[in-house]
Amino acid sequence: MTKSPLVRVILSFLLGAIAVLSYSPFDIWPLAYVSFIGLLLLIQQKSIKKTALIAFAWGLGYFLSGVHWVYVSINQYGDLPTLVAVIILSLLVAYLALYPMIFAIMLRLLNNVCPAYSLKQFVILAPLVWQITEYLRSTLLNGFAWLQFGYSQLDSPLAGLFPIVGISGVNLIFAICCGFFAYLLHQFTLHGWQSSKNKLPIYSAICTILVIFAASFWFKFINWTQTDLSRQTNVTLVQGNIAQSLRWSSEQLNKTLDTYSQLTQQNIKDSDIIIWPEATITDFERNQQPYLMALDQYARQNDTSVAVGIIDLKKQIDDYQIYNTLIILGDSVPYQYPTQNRYSKHHLVPFGEYIPLQSLLSPIAKMLNIPMSSMSAGPAIQKPLIMKGFKFSTVICYEVILSDLLWHNFTPDTDFLLTVSNDAWFGNSIGPWQHLQMARTRALEFGRTLLRSTNNGITAIITPKGTIAKQLPQFQTTTLSITLNPNIGLTPYARWGNYPYYALLVIFVIIIFVRRKNIK
Repeated sequence: MTKSPLVRVILSFLLGAIAVLSYSPFDIWPLAYVSFIGLLLLIQQKSIKKTALIAFAWGLGYFLSGVHWVYVSINQYGDLPTLVAVIILSLLVAYLALYPMIFAIMLRLLNNVCPAYSLKQFVILAPLVWQITEYLRSTLLNGFAWLQFGYSQLDSPLAGLFPIVGISGVNLIFAICCGFFAYLLHQFTLHGWQSSKNKLPIYSAICTILVIFAASFWFKFINWTQTDLSRQTNVTLVQGNIAQSLRWSSEQLNKTLDTYSQLTQQNIKDSDIIIWPEATITDFERNQQPYLMALDQYARQNDTSVAVGIIDLKKQIDDYQIYNTLIILGDSVPYQYPTQNRYSKHHLVPFGEYIPLQSLLSPIAKMLNIPMSSMSAGPAIQKPLIMKGFKFSTVICYEVILSDLLWHNFTPDTDFLLTVSNDAWFGNSIGPWQHLQMARTRALEFGRTLLRSTNNGITAIITPKGTIAKQLPQFQTTTLSITLNPNIGLTPYARWGNYPYYALLVIFVIIIFVRRKNIK
């Protein structure tokens, strides 16, 4: 590696930045390895100060390229001046870059436990510490679990591991593979193929990588769940394509209701289930009782269930609570507020749906001018939605990236996974494509067809293998109809969740910190 400190920092930034090309819509998954292996090698045998700087630069490149689309929502839809939007985006990226920096510093401080360039450091300690910092990034201040490296491997040889160990397990195994590659690259750069004195670790590393990739590739051909051919349903997803700049205006509301009513009427005769996107009706449910009752009656007359995204306002004695909700109309019992067959979003998005550290950050939220930014969280565990006798484990928008949340709401008799979203906040950027990639991962983990209905894209039907069966083009007012059979059976991940992953982490800790006593 180069010895110039400035060159190292620039190279680290570029290595972080190219990782975005491993995610959708680019899907060049090998670049994820190049990026992380480069980080592992650049931070070796440096002072703590230099280590922190190099890793921070890598994080800046990684998150600036990966989540730059947040600027669109801040600038265009948050109504902030360009300079202010740039400052806010820069602060977000700098905050996120702290986590790779913490990773590198922890690795450096533990050099006495696992020396630099050692196989133990590369494949045991580094993956373990990386998982710790990724966990912190996903949980602190309500977390931001976007851009976990495992998602970049959805179309790689490691894809077969998702139904077994889930996204967290794939994150760990990806880091282990990167550690093996980094060790081999260092050994061959230092000694060459022929002059290495002890070739056993090298051969062991090569064999382990081959076994991991071969096993995962073989797992891809296992059908963990089976199609239930005895049941099927006709489903229509409605994409109204309402511009984000207009969605929340009172003048647009009636036009939105008319658009979705017309699209529903065009499909209701041939559909058992019709699904509208997140917060389709940008008004309180209490205010739309006549419209909802009429739609419910129309749905029941046509023996159809209609899922409607709406805002639920619950009045308390001296306060009120607002929920981002998906309700079901067309049940056997006529609609009457408040119904039980509904899902309220649990994991809220900072600033978009609630204000973190409200006493400190509320001025920023007021500047952003984002409607409904004072929402309440629904329960963490909720019953599946029932439509025409089929059970849907449901999440709304950002929640689809939270595998553990969906696992806690998944039941063995779940027929389909359902997510509704509004990605219009991110315009024509890569954000919606990254979001779709994470939704595909959930389908693969649980072995269930996933239905994704969005306001302006990307609306799609995803197979239990994580592939896209059918999707709509972005920014078009249209519908997607398909006949689906549910799946039965459980993947290992659906059965055990993250418990095998936690067990592996415990084993890693034991390997690192428990040393054999000298036997005299």
